Amino acid sequence: TRDKVSALKFMRKAMKRYGNPQVVVTDRLRSYGAAMREIGNAHRRETGRHLNNRAENSHQPFRRRERAMSRFRRMRSLQKFASIH
Repeated sequence: TRDKVSALKFMRKAMKRYGNPQVVVTDRLRSYGAAMREIGNAHRRETGRHLNNRAENSHQPFRRRERAMSRFRRMRSLQKFASIH
């Protein structure tokens, strides 16, 4: 889910681990803005058409593998494929 509560939980966890960010790049979802205002980092939020491409593309290889795995009908064929690669 992408609501305010989950955004707050994620941001607090990330800030605890990595410290206060200089800039937070998000999409334009309103729950992120609300969470940033509550934490007090609203001035550090950047939204833009292409700013979050880096984050979106970082998990692209995983999505590609996931799509390939969904084609297997039997566990045996999946195991065979996984053992080869």
